[in-house]
Amino acid sequence: MTGIAAAGSREHVSSRCSALRRRSLVIAAIVIAAALGLTYSSLAFGAVTLSPSEVVGGLTSSSDVFARTVVWEIRFPRLLDAVVVGASLAVAGSLLQGVTRNPLGDPTILGLTAATGLASALTLVLFPGAPQTAMAAMSCAGALVGGSLLFVIAWRGQVSPVRLALSGVALSAFFGAIIIGLLSSSRTFIQTSVGFLAGGLYGGGWSDLYAALPYAAAGFALAIFFSGRLNILALGDDVASGLGILTDRTRFGVLVAAGLLTAAAVSIAGLVSFVGLLCPHLARFTVGSDNRLAIPLSALYGALLVVAADLFARMVISPAEIPFGIVTAGLGAPFLLYLVRVRG
Repeated sequence: MTGIAAAGSREHVSSRCSALRRRSLVIAAIVIAAALGLTYSSLAFGAVTLSPSEVVGGLTSSSDVFARTVVWEIRFPRLLDAVVVGASLAVAGSLLQGVTRNPLGDPTILGLTAATGLASALTLVLFPGAPQTAMAAMSCAGALVGGSLLFVIAWRGQVSPVRLALSGVALSAFFGAIIIGLLSSSRTFIQTSVGFLAGGLYGGGWSDLYAALPYAAAGFALAIFFSGRLNILALGDDVASGLGILTDRTRFGVLVAAGLLTAAAVSIAGLVSFVGLLCPHLARFTVGSDNRLAIPLSALYGALLVVAADLFARMVISPAEIPFGIVTAGLGAPFLLYLVRVRG
C-alpha cells in the first residue's frame, strides 16, 4: 500500500510539473509574439504609416532619408524609452510590494514618483533649458532624498511595513500638491505640464535614453541583488533576522533601488501611474512569489504594457496623440479597486 501511494504521489508531482511546463511554454510564446508585434507596430504606425520594407530600411540603411528619419531618429528611440520606462516602474513596484509586504505597493502610491517629480518640476521651472542629463540627475537626487525621507519617517526602532506604506501615501499627497503649485505658477504651464503630469513620451529621443540608462541599469542590478533577500524578508522580520538578514539595511537598499528606477522613468516620461502596481501582480500570477523570477518578468510585462499604451496613445486620435499615462491609469485604477475589494 505504501508503494502504491508513493507511486501515485510521484505521478501527481510529474503531472503537475508537466502542466507547469506547458503553461510556461504557452505564456512564453504569447509574450514573444506580443513583443514582436508591438515592436513592429511601434516602428510602422503613427502619424505616417510605413511599409515593412521601409521599417527595415529605416533601421539598416540611410538610402531612404525619410524612412531613416522617422524610424531611427523618432520611433526607435521612443520605443526604447518606453521599454526603459515600463521595465523600471514595474521592477520598482515589485520591490516595493516585496519590502512592504503590501499588494498595493507602487512608486506612485508610496510617494517615490511624487518625490522624483518634485525634483523634475523644480528643474523645469528654474532651469527650463537644462539638458536631459541634468533632468535625470535631479530626478535621481529627488528619488534618493524621497526614499531616505520615507525610511526616516517610517523608522521607530525598526521599520514597520505598515508605517512605510502610510508614510508613502502622505508624502505622495504632499509632494503632489507642491508639483501642481510649481507648474501652475510657471509661464510654460500649458506646454510642459500636461505631458509631465499625465505621463507621456512625446518628443522622447536618444538623449532621454542615454541620460536615464545609467540610473535604470544601477537600479536593475540592485533589484537582482536584493531579490533573494526579499524572499527571506517575506517570511517575517524575526525569521529573516535569525537567518542573518539585516532587515532595515535591506529595506533601505530596496528603497534606493526603487528610487533609481523611478528616477529613470520619471526623467523620461513624467508622472506615470499604476505600471508598478499592475505588472508585479501579473508576474507573480505567472511564476509565483519567488522574486528572483518575478522581478525580471515584471520588467518584461512593464515594457510590453508601456509600449502598447504609447502605441494606443499615438493612434487613438492620430495624427495628434494623448499622454500614454492616461491609458495606464485607465487599466490600473480598476485593478487597484479590485485589490482593495477582494484582497483588502
